[in-house]
Amino acid sequence: MKEYNEAVKLSDDINGMISERSSFPAFGPETQRHASAIRRKITIFGTRLDSLQSLLSKNPGK
Repeated sequence: MKEYNEAVKLSDDINGMISERSSFPAFGPETQRHASAIRRKITIFGTRLDSLQSLLSKNPGK
């Protein structure tokens, strides 16, 4: 459950960051940094999902 809760929190963070994106200018270094941070979190989120899927496949009865 710990891994699941961490994935949910990360998902919420990503959604919040995407919502904040509209408050940034269309171009510029700050916008690029924000977009890079979103991409990093999405990559981490994908890894967490892969980990959860692996855990589920190992314990199908739970």
